Amino acid sequence: MSKTNTEALKYNVTTLRAAGLEAKWSKSAVGAPRLLARDPHAPLEHARSTWWAVDRGMWAAMQKQGVREGFRSYTLLGDIFSVRA
Repeated sequence: MSKTNTEALKYNVTTLRAAGLEAKWSKSAVGAPRLLARDPHAPLEHARSTWWAVDRGMWAAMQKQGVREGFRSYTLLGDIFSVRA
């Protein structure tokens, strides 16, 4: 097994905040902990104002593209295709 130079990102608010995102822990409707994030410097308003759940897909994008870039690519169409709770 070969060793890569990229380390896995730590799944916590510090990782997201270090990249310039706002982040906080919250709970789902059934009480499960979940990590939320938003980008106060995003060019699109919905990414600045909406708290987004950091799920597996978003985390994978962050691992691949970098935290802020992964967040922005994952939330790009969120204003059009978002599901309101």
